[in-house]
Amino acid sequence: MLAINSDFHGTGRNSADIRESLAKIARTGFSHVHWCHEWTGSYIYSVHEMHQIREWRDQAGLAVKGVHASAGEYQSDLKDYTSSNEHNRLAGVELVKNRIDLAHILDAGDIVLHFYPQDSLFQKAMLSFNELEPYCKDRGIRICIENAFEIAPADSRYIFDTLFKTYDSEFMGLCFDTGHALMACKENALEYAERYNDRIFMIHLHDNHGEHDEHLIPFEARFNWDAFAPILARSPYSLPAVIESIYKGNGNEQDWLQKARVAGIRFSEMIQKYRDECPSS
Repeated sequence: MLAINSDFHGTGRNSADIRESLAKIARTGFSHVHWCHEWTGSYIYSVHEMHQIREWRDQAGLAVKGVHASAGEYQSDLKDYTSSNEHNRLAGVELVKNRIDLAHILDAGDIVLHFYPQDSLFQKAMLSFNELEPYCKDRGIRICIENAFEIAPADSRYIFDTLFKTYDSEFMGLCFDTGHALMACKENALEYAERYNDRIFMIHLHDNHGEHDEHLIPFEARFNWDAFAPILARSPYSLPAVIESIYKGNGNEQDWLQKARVAGIRFSEMIQKYRDECPSS
């Protein structure tokens, strides 16, 4: 079992593009897709579109491992669940609920959400989470907050400490993003994975050289996969692993997908090896 992001070569803007992306993922041998289309911006899925995506999923023979939700437009407070403007905040909550509904229809289990509140807006974000908690639990969907490379480690620790002290693991967890962790924490790239090990319910696996968000295939750059595998093995994370890499047009696309699959299988086997050796993990 293995998952890859639906937008591995960009977000297609028509039905044919999206269906072909899913078909390519399935032909390569992936069992799951991590739905990342419209992960940013203010797009609202119609319920009819949600059921259409479910049909495409079934036609491709794929399952869905998580939905990457949207926190609104980049550098805008429109549809921003952390906004100080109450109308914009409520619109942001509505946007997140839209992705919760999508995850529910796709049997995805979790949504991934970015979280960039300024200190003065933290309580606004908490208000939004309070409103989202019963909505999530009623639909069996968990919110996994993704570690961001734009936020200093001390600030990230404060954010995650506060969230995980306030909300239970049925509602909120961590999406550990390997590339972001390497960029933000450098030599301490595994800090969040260790500190919040019992809250890892989603992962984004990709690599870089520590400076830019390159979204390379795992094992292509500097992230320490050997050290991460036993940490993830101790967590409650449920396979399949999720690759979140981007094809940039270099070489044959199908060959690139196959290389991503081989890397994902390699890392999945590393996780399973540690779990087999320590069944209580």
